[in-house]
Amino acid sequence: MSTSSEAEDDNFIEDVEDQKTLEVMTSSSKFKSLDDLVELRWYCLLVLFMAEITAFTALASVTMMVFAGANPTVVGCDHTIVNGCHEYYSLQNRSGCTPVLEYQFESVQVEFNYICDDAKKVKNTITVQTFGVLIGAAIFGQVSDNFGRRKALIISCIGNAVFNLISSYSPDLFYFALWRTIAGIFAGGITVVQMVYMVENIPRNHRMWIQNSITWSPNLILFPYVAWLAYDWRTLSVVISAASVLSFFALMLLEESPRWLVQKGKMDEARRLLVKIRKIDRLYSEEFEKDLDEVLRIEAEKHAKSNKKQKKYTFIHLFCTWKMMAQTLTFIVGIICTTFIVYALMYNMEKLSGSLYWNSAAIGASRWVVNIIVSIADYKLHWFGRKLINILSMLLTLASLGVMAVYMYTGHGGSILAIGTTVAIAMCSQLFIAKYLMVNELYPTAVRNVAVSAVSTMSRIGSMFSPQLFYLSDIAEWIPYAVLVGFQLVDLIIFCVFIPETKGVHLENHLPPKHKRIFGKRT
Repeated sequence: MSTSSEAEDDNFIEDVEDQKTLEVMTSSSKFKSLDDLVELRWYCLLVLFMAEITAFTALASVTMMVFAGANPTVVGCDHTIVNGCHEYYSLQNRSGCTPVLEYQFESVQVEFNYICDDAKKVKNTITVQTFGVLIGAAIFGQVSDNFGRRKALIISCIGNAVFNLISSYSPDLFYFALWRTIAGIFAGGITVVQMVYMVENIPRNHRMWIQNSITWSPNLILFPYVAWLAYDWRTLSVVISAASVLSFFALMLLEESPRWLVQKGKMDEARRLLVKIRKIDRLYSEEFEKDLDEVLRIEAEKHAKSNKKQKKYTFIHLFCTWKMMAQTLTFIVGIICTTFIVYALMYNMEKLSGSLYWNSAAIGASRWVVNIIVSIADYKLHWFGRKLINILSMLLTLASLGVMAVYMYTGHGGSILAIGTTVAIAMCSQLFIAKYLMVNELYPTAVRNVAVSAVSTMSRIGSMFSPQLFYLSDIAEWIPYAVLVGFQLVDLIIFCVFIPETKGVHLENHLPPKHKRIFGKRT
């Protein structure tokens, strides 16, 4: 029996002793932990201002191709009216006429004349651009942990601003895809780090409503209006670059996350920043410094003790028991299905009747309303748990996709597609929140960050390949929606089988002992 195994099995006893020590040492202090030092006052408002701007920047960067990649409709060839691409190709081959296009936004397809079958080349670049977001999420997650949240955000904002501006001068599709992919790397950094920085700098009791207020959903209402004002993809790229610059200046008003500094053992710097924040909030007093010193002393001892017994965990540890293996695979498959559904519908919104801008804004509004309703229900109703939220969201998504598939099969569509798409994306938005929350509550502290990172990374796979789904409409218009029904059905079945309710459960700190694992058993 190894020494490391003994230490791991005895961690629970040590944690209990640590808790008792903490209660004794903080009995004379007004503040019991770092969370008690954070107030919803002036500095926190600056954090929320920054969080809103960076949330808009991240959303605009990732979903720009909803507008910049929108397919135009061919309505004529010179002075001759045509009905669809088949008639256009037939007339163009005979006379060499110039296509007449109808569009709501001057997309890349419009400017570079990628129409009909050639328009798929622009859709294919979305996969490459999304891969850049995936790479950025992985890189800047590590940069954030090693060098600080604020530094990672500053670098991400600068890079996103520079390469979005460069992409606005792209002479052809190749350079547009290249610069947008590099910009996507930095957009991935903003997406990953922004939420962590915000959560670490807002009061614990206000996290739920703030996270549901400052998120992508309300900005999805604003972004279509910005796109309408910009009207073409070059101007929209410049606007996103300007938003990144504004995010950079907002970060200049803020400091590094004190919690990250404490985690890294930089207690003196953390003390200086916490005193500065207290003065900004106009709550500073000499007694505060005494209480602060007590809290930091406790944190320093906890940091020293955790370093002594620190053990590195990897992605493999998410599969160390049959139960954890089933849950991990369920979350990974589920998040891929959810992102595939959302982005397949969003990247092909030009297929819907009505205004591209109003449809996008309606989706944002419905997502936000659903988020608020679920937050209230979760707070007020003890029986309204995480699993029920997931199941209801998946059932409504399944129903809306099924209705759309049936209507397209019968040769109808129209407003039903717009309503169904809005409902499906709104429900999937809640699935994102509920799934990530369950991952945080289900996995032990030892591998919680690894689990969230794994699920977040795998989610990009769904968005990478979603633009190509509607190529199947060349065979039949209903097939893409039927495929999405299949994806959602798979997610629903495996989720119901393998994932338990997590609302109100005690959070585990450690992995199961080695004798209960598939690998690494004691001899």
